[in-house]
Amino acid sequence: MITTQTIPELLIATRGNITELARRLDVNRSTVMKYARDNNATGHIIVNGCLMVKTAKKQRSRHG
Repeated sequence: MITTQTIPELLIATRGNITELARRLDVNRSTVMKYARDNNATGHIIVNGCLMVKTAKKQRSRHG
């Protein structure tokens, strides 16, 4: 069974305890703060307790 959650959902579950949530996800507190307002999960998602984040793609330059 696959479970998906967001950081705002988990902050509600931990009663806003950022340190506890960071410990559960094994990430830094600043990472939790970064995605704390991402209610629509546009930049992150938590799948089975593992944080997945969206990163910007680097554009390759063409030489030649």
